[in-house]
Amino acid sequence: MNIFGKIIGFFLGYLFLGPIGAVIGVLVGGIFDRGLHINLYQMPRERALEVQRAFFTSTFSVMGHLAKADGRVSENEIRAARKIMSQFELNEMMTQEAIHLFNAGKEPHFDLDAVLSNLLQACHKHSDLLRFFIEIQLEAALADGKLQPEEQRILLHICKRLNFSPQEFDQLWARQWAGQSFYQWYASQFEQNAYAEAGAKHAYGGYSYGHQQHAYTERRRDTSLQDAYGVLGIPESATIADIKKAYRRLMNQHHPDKLASRGLPGGMVKLAKEKTQQIRAAYDRIREARGFK
Repeated sequence: MNIFGKIIGFFLGYLFLGPIGAVIGVLVGGIFDRGLHINLYQMPRERALEVQRAFFTSTFSVMGHLAKADGRVSENEIRAARKIMSQFELNEMMTQEAIHLFNAGKEPHFDLDAVLSNLLQACHKHSDLLRFFIEIQLEAALADGKLQPEEQRILLHICKRLNFSPQEFDQLWARQWAGQSFYQWYASQFEQNAYAEAGAKHAYGGYSYGHQQHAYTERRRDTSLQDAYGVLGIPESATIADIKKAYRRLMNQHHPDKLASRGLPGGMVKLAKEKTQQIRAAYDRIREARGFK
């Protein structure tokens, strides 16, 4: 939050007009701070288009390269690519371009380093944008439920080229892995509740189905809590202060408006919004278990 303008406005207003001037100074300073905040994140249109083109091209071509890393492209990897394309809300022309880029990335002569160099140059120092790119690649690579050795090697190389350490890659991998399990649990809550209500009316082997479903749900809740900590990248022993700090950091890194202002293609902003919703859901799950606001 920018408060520089408010502070200056307070002192100048108080100096020349007393207490009333201080109030006016704070109000005027607030307007200055809001304008400063906007200017800090604004990007010239031509520059923004350059970043968008580089991000779009890199996302789908590198995704294709990773899919072919083990010698073949699985149905799960194809479905993951299509799912991500649908999440980006691409029009017909852009969808065809994304498919073309995906196929180009599978070719033996694909120049991964050239694509990454172009992305790095376009994004410049915006590490949040580059981190989001790596998270998209991890999501696609983990579509089949595991990370192949060759996929891991390529992802580590991508991280190195984009100035992320192996330790940061391990953290991103662990968070993505925990996230997949947590989000499945989160999405299944309404369905499980419906099954529990219907099953409670039927007996099964001396125990009601509802009772068994309740026991299963409780086990899943325990698992979901572990995964929620994983989503935030913190241990279950983390203090409340550390939990809040991790949550704020991740929300800031994935803020849709922030990423959009730095050149994230418009259709991809929806995925950033979904990421923040998922992070908030994990945080709420932990708050519920730990009993803090």
